[in-house]
Amino acid sequence: MPKKKVVETKVQTGIQGMDDLLEGGLIRNSTVLLRGKAGSGKTIFGLQYLVYGALHEEPGILLSIEESKRDLYREGAKFGWDLEFLEKSGKLAIIERQTQYSLTIHELERTSKDIGAKRAVIDSIPALFSSYPNELQLTELRPAFNLLCQVLTNSCDCTAILISETDWSRKYAYEEYVPKGMIELTSKMMEGIARKFLLIKKMREVRHSKREHLYEITENGFTIFIPIISNLGRSKNE
Repeated sequence: MPKKKVVETKVQTGIQGMDDLLEGGLIRNSTVLLRGKAGSGKTIFGLQYLVYGALHEEPGILLSIEESKRDLYREGAKFGWDLEFLEKSGKLAIIERQTQYSLTIHELERTSKDIGAKRAVIDSIPALFSSYPNELQLTELRPAFNLLCQVLTNSCDCTAILISETDWSRKYAYEEYVPKGMIELTSKMMEGIARKFLLIKKMREVRHSKREHLYEITENGFTIFIPIISNLGRSKNE
């Protein structure tokens, strides 16, 4: 008897142009590393991903280590996102780090269950791990990262974006191997103007673009410009 083909449901990111590069979106219950330097738009990417989910019956949770709720509310308002309203409606939860790492993870699990979260963003991994030098020694960072990914996809039942800094991520290379996907944000000087580019370095089980794509932070948020081309330049990662 022939086996039935299992169709993976995709999680649309809500980032203009992003889902076109990913055959429709992210694999559900996966983790994706988003890395770039300061000012590359990582937090905006994460917020936009959560806001889109909140408006489409997929509540989300943001673990913000360095930015306060007030700062995030102001950031979201620039793009017309009422984060405070979404929080009060139970469609979004913004939590801050606790006094201990274990308490932070517990709060992440508890809050995700309370709102039925389907999406999560950790902003950021370097800030999270650096906040607990007495609990997380250098030799414990990799297992802690592995466990965090498991908590997000299993206990929290979320599709998660893990934000990181380029220099940190390259120093602690385990970040590149554990998540199902990795997206890198870079910038280049072109004719005297700094241009921003996005590259999907890996995305297991998805035929994805292998090209660098120009993006900008517009009044609508994170916007990727997609040229009209054939499927050349896509890669199927098994």
